[in-house]
Amino acid sequence: MLGLGLRLLVWRWHEQYPLGGDEREYFEQALTWLQGKGYRELPLMRPPLYTVFLAVVFQLFDSQVQRVRLVQSLVSTGMIGLMWLWARAALGVTQSRAALVATGLTAISFTFAANATELLTETLFIAGLTLAFWLIARAAGGPDAVVPESGTWRWAALAGLVVGLLSLVRSVALPLVPLASLWLLLQHQGLRWRLLRNRRSLVLPIGVALCAGLVILPWTLRNYLVYATPIVIDTTGAENLWLDNALTDRETVKRELYALGEDRGARQRLALQQGLAAISAEPGRFWAKVWREAKTFVSLEYFDDLRRRPAIWVSPPEVWLRLLLGDGVWLLVLLGGIAGLWLGPHARLKWLLVPWVLYVLLTGLLFHVELRYRLPIYPALLPYAGWSLVRLGGWLRARPRRALRSSIHGWGALATVAAVLTLLLLHRPYMAEAALLLRKHLHLAQARRLAPPRERAAWNVAGARAHAQAALELDPPSALARVELGRLAEPGQATEWWQSAIEALPAHPYAHLLLGNALRRAGDDSTARRELEFETASLEDLQQWALLMFEREPQSSIDVGNGLDLGLVTDFYPAAEHARWTKGTATVHQVAPGTELSLRLRSPRPPAAPPALVCVVLESALIGTLEVGADWQTYTLAVPEPLRSTATAWTVRLETPTFRPRAYDRGSGDNRALGVQADWVTTQQAP
Repeated sequence: MLGLGLRLLVWRWHEQYPLGGDEREYFEQALTWLQGKGYRELPLMRPPLYTVFLAVVFQLFDSQVQRVRLVQSLVSTGMIGLMWLWARAALGVTQSRAALVATGLTAISFTFAANATELLTETLFIAGLTLAFWLIARAAGGPDAVVPESGTWRWAALAGLVVGLLSLVRSVALPLVPLASLWLLLQHQGLRWRLLRNRRSLVLPIGVALCAGLVILPWTLRNYLVYATPIVIDTTGAENLWLDNALTDRETVKRELYALGEDRGARQRLALQQGLAAISAEPGRFWAKVWREAKTFVSLEYFDDLRRRPAIWVSPPEVWLRLLLGDGVWLLVLLGGIAGLWLGPHARLKWLLVPWVLYVLLTGLLFHVELRYRLPIYPALLPYAGWSLVRLGGWLRARPRRALRSSIHGWGALATVAAVLTLLLLHRPYMAEAALLLRKHLHLAQARRLAPPRERAAWNVAGARAHAQAALELDPPSALARVELGRLAEPGQATEWWQSAIEALPAHPYAHLLLGNALRRAGDDSTARRELEFETASLEDLQQWALLMFEREPQSSIDVGNGLDLGLVTDFYPAAEHARWTKGTATVHQVAPGTELSLRLRSPRPPAAPPALVCVVLESALIGTLEVGADWQTYTLAVPEPLRSTATAWTVRLETPTFRPRAYDRGSGDNRALGVQADWVTTQQAP
């Protein structure tokens, strides 16, 4: 339930995230196939099974992106149960506490929750890989095996089928076929190859290889028939070898590959030849890349992302979850898993897991490291990370120096963990940067405390400026510090600070919006509109932010959607065609009092949608209910006498049953919950 709750929370947070390049390619490939246009290879050939998965989800639950993300979140939740089975198999049934810790780390991992919201292969692949490891362990069998007396050819066959399917999701799983087969053979033969005396020991490895082949070979045969060239699964390995090691840029390489059209065999041969030639031509350049990728492989994904893309707004709760349950869990899994592989139980199983971890690492070094590419090592490390965390307290109490002196494994664990930490700190000075950022944000928080928005009478301007200036000195590129200094500056100097913030970070919306508000107040409406368009530049609720930050005077006529209404409206969608759609509840602020309230509204809806009955709430009193039709119409309501003199400015709230266009037209890309369209709100004195 904890894991499901985290995944649903992240699923909701990421609802507005657009599809990235690879996501869009998978999405369109599955949609094209469902439309009866045939299976079309992606520009860079990939395995077919994830596309099949998407097509099945589209057929069952619609092709709406958020629904696909929900299905993947449920798959990721199911992986928590698989991890419990796998961890108990890996560590032994007597290590239930360690298995529970490993399962808990899986449940609270922000990385798993976030990857489930991406239309990429990782979620399906990692869940399947966890299942495959459990099946391989069950297939081992025997009194000395990981799971005693469980080995049968049925488990081996199931393991082979799952590994074969995984290879058709991501071809990185293909080496697991010979690795698992060899490991199962060694489980029974040891290093004394007396095959003639124990022929039954060949059944399990042959079962894995044969069943995996039964899944993979039909696709290999299809590739041969289509391209007249042996292509086992895809050409990703060869093409990435050239793309990631080319002496020119990636786009030039892609143009050369694409020039060969659909001759995938020629593309594979050319890419392999050119990739190896590039490595041998400049080995120093290649090894420098390997060193750079090694540091990236162990890095802190979310800390780096927040520092690299400061213009991308992320809510404070998500920032903390990213850092604590993303980067924090990664460190526990990485360091604890490494220590556990050295010191933990069941040495035989490590002959399967350690080569797998090294293989994933080496492919990243040979090609390139995207941090989602390191996910395949999580299932191998998680059980042992759980074991290390359970044993940590007792190990520290047992005089670790004595333990290290008596154990080569202890020294190996210490050396490997130290090497990883060294790589981590060589990649980025994380501790120094974290301390700097903490001090900076404390100064900014102090500045806002001493000069709270909308409470100018209580401002301690000198103290607030000192804190904002200290934040800027700690982090000179900071746009936030400049925004704060502009907010605290004299009227004639504020725009200079906001222009400086825009130069420092052009995509960040705060300075644009504050500058737009200043231009609007100065009467430069056309320039102000261009700046206020940055309302859509962030996933943050900038309408609510503008309501807090802007000082707007009460107005008897508010033109909703004219590009100048920011600071007066909340819970509306972005403007389109000089109007705004409301959400279920939307509010217009700073309405000047009068005796009558007029609203220009419409709500074009499908006939089957619920009628647009708008409850108009003035302050906290319901003053009327309107049935809004599909055409623009002006509705006038009398303001009750007790409300006419209750405030210098009113809030007008519109509460409406919503509809989703996508629910009535599957061809529509609009899945917003829409209320009514509002054009303007006015008040006037009755004649």
